[in-house]
Amino acid sequence: MSVTTADASRSIADQLPADVRITHHTGADIIADPHPWARAYEEVYSHAIDLADHCDPPITERLTRHATRPGFSLVAAHAGDTLAGYLYGYTLPTDSLWWEGLTPDPGPDFVREHPGRTVGLCELLVTRPYRRTRIALALHAAFLAHRTEERAAALIADGNDVMLDRYAKYGFHKVGTVEPYPGWRRHTMVVGPLR
Repeated sequence: MSVTTADASRSIADQLPADVRITHHTGADIIADPHPWARAYEEVYSHAIDLADHCDPPITERLTRHATRPGFSLVAAHAGDTLAGYLYGYTLPTDSLWWEGLTPDPGPDFVREHPGRTVGLCELLVTRPYRRTRIALALHAAFLAHRTEERAAALIADGNDVMLDRYAKYGFHKVGTVEPYPGWRRHTMVVGPLR
């Protein structure tokens, strides 16, 4: 019998601390109150919040804009009433700018989107007290468990070797580098198959 992504997600969730629960949220949930999510982001990146990567455009603006995109989903980990981390993303549209400026250019067949081809993973974060508790792995598995896209793509800030290694363990491979927004550091684009 094969193990499904949903089965793997349940297995990982079973290994989390007893008080941690995983919850799923829609775009409407985030738009209704983006502040808890923005506060967690600002806490995680407090050491670098003045870098363009983290403040331009502001996280609240990015969250609410992304929450309106088709296929948006946010998966969160809560320890009791405390937000311990989250991952969110959405389905890339056919006119996506996600791949714009990617070097080296992987070619038109790679970057051409069609409905349901790619889910973009926009943000994965875990607050400091809950790191090294498998929450990131659980969020990743829970987010991807119900996705129907062919592949997933994520951007990892230059110098974040921990996340590059983690995504490699998730089955993602590097395809190039890109500046996601004007003035941001270079980010490594990683892509992994979902089917």
